[in-house]
Amino acid sequence: MAPKRIRRRARYYTPPIELSTSISGHIQTPQRCGVLYAKLFAQRLGIQIPNKIVEEVTGVADRTQRRILGSKQPRSLTNIPDNLEPRGRNRAITKQESSAVATYLDDDSVDIDDKGKPWIEILRDSGVDIPQTIHFNPSGYHDISERGIRNTLFRDEKIINAVCEEERDLSKKQAETRIIWRDKVLEDRPKDDDWKDVAFCDEFHIGLGPQVTKRIKRKQGPKYRYKPANVHRKKITTKDIRAKAREENHLRLLNVFLVVGLGWRYMTTYEVNNSVGKMTIACYTEQILPKLLPELRKRNLTLCQDADSAHRSPKILRLFKEAGVDLLTLPGSSPDFSVFESLARGLKRQFHSKSIITQKQGLARFEEIFKKEMKEDIICNMYNNYTQRLRDCKDRNGQMTKY
Repeated sequence: MAPKRIRRRARYYTPPIELSTSISGHIQTPQRCGVLYAKLFAQRLGIQIPNKIVEEVTGVADRTQRRILGSKQPRSLTNIPDNLEPRGRNRAITKQESSAVATYLDDDSVDIDDKGKPWIEILRDSGVDIPQTIHFNPSGYHDISERGIRNTLFRDEKIINAVCEEERDLSKKQAETRIIWRDKVLEDRPKDDDWKDVAFCDEFHIGLGPQVTKRIKRKQGPKYRYKPANVHRKKITTKDIRAKAREENHLRLLNVFLVVGLGWRYMTTYEVNNSVGKMTIACYTEQILPKLLPELRKRNLTLCQDADSAHRSPKILRLFKEAGVDLLTLPGSSPDFSVFESLARGLKRQFHSKSIITQKQGLARFEEIFKKEMKEDIICNMYNNYTQRLRDCKDRNGQMTKY
């Protein structure tokens, strides 16, 4: 009797995980070797092994397979023979070098234009040798990419390429005037609590329609954003450029007069017969003050206004005196002395976060932001620390402060 034939079951071989996948997500030495051996076996056996099958076994995509075969390198970059760090890939930029870059950018003596140079130049100026990284395609050593520098410096020191803060560069006379005003008001109101009965006002000229500044490398955060050495002081600011655009009728305007006090806000629109929204004496006395003065008198508040020519006429001073309302007028070019001006940037940013076409839409949106989204605790904190901005002004020799 013939022996019974035993039917054998197919046995599938599961390769080790190191050959079929990579935990880090990058193609490592085992996968590279698998691609090269598949090519060698196909040549020796005289057969074709489709790239799709090699990909199923090794997890290496078709395009990457061609690169590996072209490089003729079985080892990954981490495991190249001249790599002296056995625990992993060497850092192109060490943490000590990242710290050197941070120290350089934080140096007040470094010119602001130097901080705006390309990343490669920033490394060189910091005294760091430009690192080179090895590549398979094209093969050889190449200077590290701008992207690699940017990512490493952000990861190590939180250094970013940011839009530079800009402030008007005040003349010597303007700075001295600010110091004199500061000394005078501190005699009458030396403590923060003395300012809580002051309401700050300003006009808002909001452009309805489409609305740039130098970039520098700096650490992330408000401490470095408003650092004097990182602020671009120039004779003509972005605000002046937009004023010119309004003058040439490039922007349609929504003119709003706003007042902010501790626990109180006031808003009204006004119309002027010019294209830049410039406040006039007639507009101030006929459209705004008749409604505003009774509100100030009822709340026993002092109004703090800027040095606009329309605000300083004898007629204005007489109206305030007759109404029994005290008036403070800031020195010229001093938006940092106004609590409201400190809030203006956030208001404009929120307003322009959505596209506004018509004046009716713009007014409704601005009123919502002004009344609901301005945080009362932020305003209260500004009043509680108001005298600090006056002290900072003297520390900066009368120049603009971060406020």
